[in-house]
Amino acid sequence: MNSLRLLVLTAVCAVIATPIASVAAPTEAAAACMAARLSLVERRVSEEAARGLPTLISFVNRTQSIYQLRLNDAVDLLDAERERRNQCMTASAAAVSD
Repeated sequence: MNSLRLLVLTAVCAVIATPIASVAAPTEAAAACMAARLSLVERRVSEEAARGLPTLISFVNRTQSIYQLRLNDAVDLLDAERERRNQCMTASAAAVSD
């Protein structure tokens, strides 16, 4: 499965899991799932990644002098956000099963 499909699948799962977490266990799951405030760069990278890898590469190349962002940095930002969402889903699932 390519990274874009995994990113989209993770986002969909996070959207589905968020209401379950907030209703089932608002204490631990809510703390783990606090919506991280994304910076402008992080938000733009996420938006461009959702459009596809060629679009992300083009965005990074086009704005490198402005944001001082390399493709590796953009991928690291996406991986960190995906990891945060995975931890949120894990905490939500653990709270529901307890």
